[in-house]
Amino acid sequence: MATAPLSRVLDAMGMHAASIAVLKDVPMENASWLVVTADRQRLVLRRYHSAATTADLGYEHAVLRHLAGAGWVVPDQVGDLVQENGLWYCLTRYVPGKALARENAAQRRRRGVDMARLNLALRGLSDQLGQRPGWRAQQARVTVHDQVDWAECIRGLMTVSPRLASWSCAAAADTRASLAAIGASELPLTVVHGDFASWNVHYQRGRLAGVIDFGLTHLDSRPYELAVARTYRAPEAIESYRAELARSGWPLTGLEEAAIGPMYRAFRVDMIAWHLHSRLATGDYDLQMIRRQLARTGTPAP
Repeated sequence: MATAPLSRVLDAMGMHAASIAVLKDVPMENASWLVVTADRQRLVLRRYHSAATTADLGYEHAVLRHLAGAGWVVPDQVGDLVQENGLWYCLTRYVPGKALARENAAQRRRRGVDMARLNLALRGLSDQLGQRPGWRAQQARVTVHDQVDWAECIRGLMTVSPRLASWSCAAAADTRASLAAIGASELPLTVVHGDFASWNVHYQRGRLAGVIDFGLTHLDSRPYELAVARTYRAPEAIESYRAELARSGWPLTGLEEAAIGPMYRAFRVDMIAWHLHSRLATGDYDLQMIRRQLARTGTPAP
């Protein structure tokens, strides 16, 4: 059953839905619904988070359009963006299959190969698209998001937990120093998926069915891609990723290899930064989550 806002959005798109089922719906964040049309076609209606802009979404859709044109099954755009109550909506292609709840060693290796192939498919797009509006590479600052003010985030956390605020500052300083020590500012950049974790890769009958959730795609390094893909707990994925890139004539450089460890730690701090930014207005911080991420940065607690 469609709510009034969804009905208005679908009407504006000229779409008549036989059925609508919620896939994910978090207020003011990304949401999605499975839409089945009268002729039984399956599509996904996406609602984008409250900070999304047309320039930001245009970049994401350009990446998806490029991959779809190259034969990848991805949630590329179907029709125009529609705005309702200040939020953007779009119909996208349905990606079949499902993510694996748990991967075995062979499945982790397979995901590493698939991630390498996706990066290879995106390799030529960097010069065309440049950086996504509002984003930057991880090695440039504490966070990849332009809108996140790290100092303001720390001030907010300080009012709730001075100890965690101090620990966060120390972890950020340590990771920045580690990246600077290896010359990370010289890391080559490419368009990355931005979250090639197991839950965003769909398989069907043992074969890759498609890749979803390009909400974090932007220009960054391959060590960053490995970090956000959570390969710290999937060493087989790193090995197969490395081997597939080498076979394809685009091996990781010595600098990229050296950056893998520091980039994992920087990504953890970035996760904290985004959480603090999103909770600034309410001060309702998940202190357990912050503590858990800090413990993974390698910086000792104060």
